[in-house]
Amino acid sequence: MWEDSSEHKRCKGVKKNAVENRITHAHFKNCLLDDEEEMRTMNVIRSHLHDVYTGEVNKVALSAKDDKRVIMEDRIYTLAYGHYSLKTEAGRVAHARGGI
Repeated sequence: MWEDSSEHKRCKGVKKNAVENRITHAHFKNCLLDDEEEMRTMNVIRSHLHDVYTGEVNKVALSAKDDKRVIMEDRIYTLAYGHYSLKTEAGRVAHARGGI
């Protein structure tokens, strides 16, 4: 939350309307701390071979899995794969969730 009490929510690949109206700060918190995925349904306009049609898409809006970073034991802080401290503390790599 910011000083003006507005939320700045970002979900890559999810329609703006779905993020603004159906995802709250509590959803982000549950995703991070409880390892729950949030799915959202969106209506989209697409074309295939010059035929335009509408469709409904169900996407993962929020997920705690990260394929480019190691999530530390506290489940908040992360380090990039190959980070020098991971090489010295090999036990921390075992705590990675959703890794490569």
